[in-house]
Parts: sequence; structure tokens; C-alpha cells
Amino acid sequence: MAEIARGETLPTEATTSAAPETGPTGAGKEAGLAAHASEIVNDPDIAVNAEIDVDRTESSSSGQESEERENDSDRRDTPPGESAPSGERTPAATNNGQPLDRHPDKDSAIDFATAGNALRAQAARYRALTSHWQAITPGAPLKPGDRGPRVAQLRKLLQQYGDYTGQPGPLTAGGVDRQRFDASLQLAVESYQRRHGMEVTGRVDRSTLKELAKPPQELARLLELNAERWDQLPAAPGNRYILVNVPDYQLQLVDRRKVVLSMKTVVGKSSKRTPEMTTRVVSVVFNPTWTVPRSILLTDLLPKARNNPEAMHKRGYRVVKYGTNTTTPISEESIESAASGKATLRQISGPGNTLGRVKFVIPNKQAIFLHDTQAQSLFEHRHRAFSHGCIRLQQPEELAYALLTAQGWDRTQVAQAATGDESLTIKVENPPRLFITYLTAWVDALGRVQFRPDIYHRDQ
Repeated sequence: MAEIARGETLPTEATTSAAPETGPTGAGKEAGLAAHASEIVNDPDIAVNAEIDVDRTESSSSGQESEERENDSDRRDTPPGESAPSGERTPAATNNGQPLDRHPDKDSAIDFATAGNALRAQAARYRALTSHWQAITPGAPLKPGDRGPRVAQLRKLLQQYGDYTGQPGPLTAGGVDRQRFDASLQLAVESYQRRHGMEVTGRVDRSTLKELAKPPQELARLLELNAERWDQLPAAPGNRYILVNVPDYQLQLVDRRKVVLSMKTVVGKSSKRTPEMTTRVVSVVFNPTWTVPRSILLTDLLPKARNNPEAMHKRGYRVVKYGTNTTTPISEESIESAASGKATLRQISGPGNTLGRVKFVIPNKQAIFLHDTQAQSLFEHRHRAFSHGCIRLQQPEELAYALLTAQGWDRTQVAQAATGDESLTIKVENPPRLFITYLTAWVDALGRVQFRPDIYHRDQ
């Protein structure tokens, strides 16, 4: 987490800040959506996971990049179906100066301007299913090859949600045995598991049965809640930006409405939550040092330094006094100085540094960074809330290359800069905006409803 660049002096005291909790705001967001529900309420088998055509909106840039305008006018508070007040967005043929993506593909970025309304439209569809929805009868897990009435219930449920679309290829003369767990149903289960951020197995295990048991009105509430969260983001994020969605454990670099880089992340554990924020990536630091935040110092590293100071020294830790840049070896006296609040620990740059080989500086009050990590095995986990709040990246050198290529850097230069022990800081020209978000539901670029686990229990 907290890091003071080489050559800078430490502040006179350590500062900690709790992650802000952003709750739903705004009212009347469901206005004008009744038409969506009335179109489908009489069809019990209609699929809710269908592509939606929502009016796109945009604000005039007045000759300047709209990404520079981060004031209140960059937010949307107009319920769908009502006229936008003077000065706010009106339908246009462009978004942030770029043509609208009328034919999105899997690499298309989500349109910030319409994301909230897309969720509300899907929420109306989910609510329309309520009177026709039937839970699967409690019982054992289901797997391919099983047969019975519970399989038929599963098929109908996944058909309503849009995951089951029938048999692939031509139908046989006998038609579909709806009570048999066949290959087409297995594909539907995989689709459902993928959309809900679950392990994709094609089998309906206990966790999948639990997820399937959630009634559509509960899912509709989650969609509406996340629509409010989208409304807190600017409608025009800029031509180039980075989006980190904490519950999805993913980072996306977007350039002109296309996702040009995507990678796994590790985020803060429940007790050390990664905060939501809007900032910029202003510099890339190769071979960073790490100045230990006081919270980690007291709970984790000071006990280790007392028990085995020699091992901590070998790992590159030194004591540095607040207000200076002077480091001293770990000793009983220097440890007590750190314990009393007069100093902290700093880990020197090198291959064993906790931040890895690359760190991305993002101005914020919570001492949060994007950075490399020594614990690459953590990316093999599906749920990756393990850090102290910072965001660890699976491919930090790729992000460094993507941010610096316009400044003449190639992959060889990035790899060379990340090798060795000397710290090097490169300022990012035209630094992209960074949005760290907490979204447990969204409609993707292909119109599919996505859900993710509520890892910080904010959906309650």
C-alpha cells in the first residue's frame, strides 16, 4: 500500500483513511419502465437475458475533452422517460466525441451513459417473471445424464433467464426430452454459471442450486441497486480510461470504446476493503520501494521484526524516520522507534519487493496503488480478495507498455526497466482516468445480464 518515492521525505505522521461507502442515491428511477414489463408479462417463458436498445446520451464537449469535467454536471440524475433539464445530456449520435457503437462485440466497452437504464430495463423484465417463476424442487445436485421432473424445472428456469436456447443443430424426429439433462442443458448451465461469476462446470452443484433459488424480484432489486451505482459514474468517461470492478476481480483498459487490455486482479480482503474512487494513473514506477503503512506495520511487520530481525533485514526492510529520508538497519532501538510512531519500515527495491517490479501511482488519500505482486499463485483462485486494499495486477508490465507506448516505449524497454535494483519513475503523459468501482451486476456489451458475489456485503 503506502509508498514514498525515492528522494522524497516522509510525512511527519502516518495517515489512514477508511474506504468510503457509496450507497444508492436518487429516486424515481423506475419511471417510464412499465412498458418494458407490459410487453412480456403475459409470456411465462420469455427470456430476460436479451439485448436491450436503450437511448444513448452524451454531453457536449464544447471543444474540450469531456473527461476533464469532473464536476456535478458530469453525473446523471434524470429518471428515464423524463426530459433532461437544460444543460444536461440529450440524445446524440456520438458519445464523448466518438461514433456510437451500433454493432457491439465482445471487445466493446460498456456505455457509461446508458448502463444504469439498461439495468433498470432488465430489472423490469425480471419482475415480470415473478408470477410465473417456480423454484426447483429441493433435492440432490444435478448433472448431465440425470433424468426427472427437477431437470425439466431447471430447463424451464434457464429458458426464462435466457441461458437455455434449445437444442444445438437440427432437432431429431422425437423432439426434446425435457426431463433429461442433455448437452444443450449443460451448455445452458455453463452460461448461467459464467454470468453469475461461478465456477463453470456444467453441473448443478449445491452453490448453483442456491443461486438458482433466488427469486427474480430479489435479482431485480440487485439490478436496480447497481443502476444507482452506475449513476455515480460520469456518462462520458473519456476516450481512454481504466475500469477496475472490485467484485469482478478484473481490470480493463478501454481505448475509444474498445477493451484493449483485460487482466485479473487481487483486491482487498473484507477487513481491508479496496475503496471506490475516481482518479488518474499519473506515473509508472519500475522497481519500487515500499514504505509500510502504519496499520500494516503494527499488525503484521513489527511482530515479525521483533521475532526475527535478521530475516526482515534479508528481505530488504529498513527503518526510516518520519520527516526524513534516512534509513537505518533493523535493531531493537529502531524497532521501538517505529513502534512509538516516530518511524516506519521501508522495503528496498529489488526482486523480493512486496510491490513486485512495477507500481502505478494513482493520487488518493487512502494510499492505494495498482502494483505487481510476488504471490502470482493467487490469480489461480476464482475469488481473489486477499490484499490490504491495494490492487494487485496479473500483467503489470503489459499495462505499463500500454500506457507508455505513445511515449516511445516498447516491450523490450519495459522489460529492461523492470529488471535490476534501481527505482525508475516515468510520468504518464495524458494520464488516463481510473475508475475503481463496486458493481455486483451489469448488462454487458452483448446485452447479457451479469451478476457477481457481494464480497463486501454492500447489497444488503
